[in-house]
Amino acid sequence: MGFDSLANTSQLVMRNAQWLESDNMLLVGMPADNLGNLLLEEGIATKVSGLTRDYAVFRRLRSGWEGNERMSLEFAPVVSATEQRFDGVILFLQKSKALMDYWLEMLLPLLTEDGCIWLVGENGEGIKSWRKRLKNTFESVKNLDNARHCGLLEGASPTRKEAFDWQKVLTGFEIPVADGSLSIQSLPGVFSHGRLDVGTQVLLDTFDAVPAGKVLDFGCGAGVISAALAKLKADNDYTLVDCDALALASSERTLKQLGVERFRTVASDGLSEVEGTFDFIVSNPPFHQGVKTHYAVTEQFLAEAAPRLNKGGELRIVVNSFLRYEPIIVKAFGHCKTLVTRNGFTVYQAIRH
Repeated sequence: MGFDSLANTSQLVMRNAQWLESDNMLLVGMPADNLGNLLLEEGIATKVSGLTRDYAVFRRLRSGWEGNERMSLEFAPVVSATEQRFDGVILFLQKSKALMDYWLEMLLPLLTEDGCIWLVGENGEGIKSWRKRLKNTFESVKNLDNARHCGLLEGASPTRKEAFDWQKVLTGFEIPVADGSLSIQSLPGVFSHGRLDVGTQVLLDTFDAVPAGKVLDFGCGAGVISAALAKLKADNDYTLVDCDALALASSERTLKQLGVERFRTVASDGLSEVEGTFDFIVSNPPFHQGVKTHYAVTEQFLAEAAPRLNKGGELRIVVNSFLRYEPIIVKAFGHCKTLVTRNGFTVYQAIRH
């Protein structure tokens, strides 16, 4: 795989490789390309570690990183506890500023004394504004390059290196339910971090009961939907699925704190890692990937949902009303019922006959 097959951000990294030489390099939030291997092959790094929150990226990169003793890759909400320090970190810009602040706080204590963080991102994601933001964290901030509609910044000599505990970054917030409220825990970067989004509220308002049996919560986020359904005290086992390591960690904390015992979280690219069939599938499915609208994962999920349901099982989802998901549900199930349309959101229901 050559440079041309790299993401634009990775191409910019390789274009500036002479400034990035490191003995122990860490990539955070990288795209699903061959950058890690190229950094080793070109002698830019002696050892490369990688952290991704995105299971789809992890799934695509895993085979290329496994078996190389100079590479290690993890899918996790945080870099695993380690004594090693990194003299170079390449951080890929994400849409969420809160997530970027979280990652920066995580990375600072992992730097060697003379270590640098290089931040790379697309112009459309706001990389240009980060030169000023980085000056709050580093004594030295440089603009290394701008090309391919991307920018590359360098931060050196951090002004602080406090110990980092990701569990202390969890934000608690209350959501209203029929007889009170529920406390939800979420990490930065998780969908609707720290608040109940309108679409999920519209969905929850359609429930006064939930069928007994196995429940699949697809795109679980911070666990809001499963937490609310568990409050209805039906005889359920919950499987919470998401591609985001931060979401899965948040969901696990939410349900444990609420005393829900019969649940499991599953990291999955769509339904790739989900096994078995269910009596109820519920979702406020994702349709953004970074700053771009992205429908493929949800469209595939809807197309595959029917065979994942037991006979008589129900699919219930909430989506932005402008999204044309109803024909996909009709094709998969033979029918689709609109339960409610409110505040720009629509709740659809389908039963497997």
